[in-house]
Amino acid sequence: MVYMYLVLFIVYNLQFLSGVLGVKDWKVTYEKPHICALKGSSVTIPCSYQYPRGHRVNETFWINKRETNKDPEDLKQDQHYHDRVTYLGDKSEDCTFRIENVEERDSATYWFRLVTDQVGGKWIGEPGVTLSVTALQVEKSQPSATSQATLTCKNTCFPKVHNDYVWFRDGKYVLNQYDNVLVPEENGMYSCALRRSENVQSAPVKVSMELSVSPSGEILEGSSVTLTCNNKANPPVYRYTWFKNGAEISQSGSQKNYYTITNIRSEDSGKYRCVARNTHGTGTSKLYSVDPTLQWTHTAGLRMELKSHREDQCRITTSLTSPLRTAESTIVSDNIVLLVIITQNE
Repeated sequence: MVYMYLVLFIVYNLQFLSGVLGVKDWKVTYEKPHICALKGSSVTIPCSYQYPRGHRVNETFWINKRETNKDPEDLKQDQHYHDRVTYLGDKSEDCTFRIENVEERDSATYWFRLVTDQVGGKWIGEPGVTLSVTALQVEKSQPSATSQATLTCKNTCFPKVHNDYVWFRDGKYVLNQYDNVLVPEENGMYSCALRRSENVQSAPVKVSMELSVSPSGEILEGSSVTLTCNNKANPPVYRYTWFKNGAEISQSGSQKNYYTITNIRSEDSGKYRCVARNTHGTGTSKLYSVDPTLQWTHTAGLRMELKSHREDQCRITTSLTSPLRTAESTIVSDNIVLLVIITQNE
């Protein structure tokens, strides 16, 4: 009975002395065991540690590779990390670590390594910190080249964040747009970022407004063609301006989102585009080439002259006609070059 009380007395006093004298065991505490970071950002890993009393700390560093029977290497010695990592801790209890400009290949598990002056004074803190690096991505939804585009900023690190974003067009802020979904109002290269982290942007995505043509398919001379400028901007477009070969088209209806060419002829050939304007600015469509194809019809009223390099000429009347007043072509047959001139009868 006396022996039992003696043992309990010794154990109690050892625990008491441990608390009073500061006797400690090996321990590493990671505040955030799992960290997700955006590509291009900087990551701080909070960490604290303790070690047995009587040891003096010689080395403190971080590692992300471990091999059997081989001392791990300080990340500062790794060429991929040496100018991007900083040990923010000390040699007493703080082991905080920082990685700048993280890349997707930095995704790994990181451990704090402690070496003291005593035999066996080497310690790696388990379980380490798992770092996942991902990039912001802009996903474009556009059913066809002539339909309105919708952009979504994809963020796998913080998927529940929806209204804490900023958008850029050609490197400049898109004002008053903070949602992760954007309907572009103008053509350009669009990228997104999280607010307060504007320097970490997604890769840019191109958005362009295009023209649709009705009817689709081959454009025939004499037919009617309507070009439509597809742009569902917000705020809405209040003016459309049409251009042909770089010059503004002054014609009734040119301020509408469509432009109609009736009884199209060869002189209507050219490159067309529209410019849409709202209170935020302008958007310009891609160029659309109009090149009507000659269409022959069976109707009387044309005279076709066949002229050769010989002195003789022949003149015949044909029932093949074209909506054009004059058309010329060259025919090569039996080594005789004939110039065909078609003119409309008066």
